[in-house]
Amino acid sequence: MPIVLPSVTNTNFLFPWETATGVAEAQMLGLLNPKHCGWLTGIVALLLIGLLWPVLGVAGVPAALVFSRLLALDLTTYTLPDIYTLPLMATGLGVAWGHHLGITAAVWGGLLVLASVGRYCASSRLGMGEGDLKLLAALVAWLGPVAALAAVGVGCLLWLPVACLTPKRPLPLGVPLLLGWGAVLAWPALPNALFSPITI
Repeated sequence: MPIVLPSVTNTNFLFPWETATGVAEAQMLGLLNPKHCGWLTGIVALLLIGLLWPVLGVAGVPAALVFSRLLALDLTTYTLPDIYTLPLMATGLGVAWGHHLGITAAVWGGLLVLASVGRYCASSRLGMGEGDLKLLAALVAWLGPVAALAAVGVGCLLWLPVACLTPKRPLPLGVPLLLGWGAVLAWPALPNALFSPITI
């Protein structure tokens, strides 16, 4: 039986553009208290900027800001708002164009099927919603299938200790996706290091 989570009563931690796009209507109490969302966003943003700057330069700043906000919202409210995920998907489609567009389209089709099935299958342990699927679609579009697979694997490994320490709480899937995505951006050679020993 699915776990029913209480709603957030005070949404003053949301940015004005988040409130204006209806994000507050979907807020539930997450693993952390929403009152920590602001400082969590700031700390994660600073850490990500420090990791991404040597590789991406100034281009790493917007990525760090979006990733940190999504991570903080998913940890505190189990929410990945469209205002962030849809632009990631749209820009990712531009990156995929001419490189791995066919595979990306196939993965997106599979995710649409998964989303349809997910509406009928409620999970009490793994919090997988439409926001998670959109973030996963953006991840595949931006990185390509091989690097995206590496990102998912690394993110799940990084998230595993938290999963073990909170056995009775629903887990936000967006957090490991974002952790893995950030790791692959910070260390671009990571996918090759993981998959080069594998021979087909």
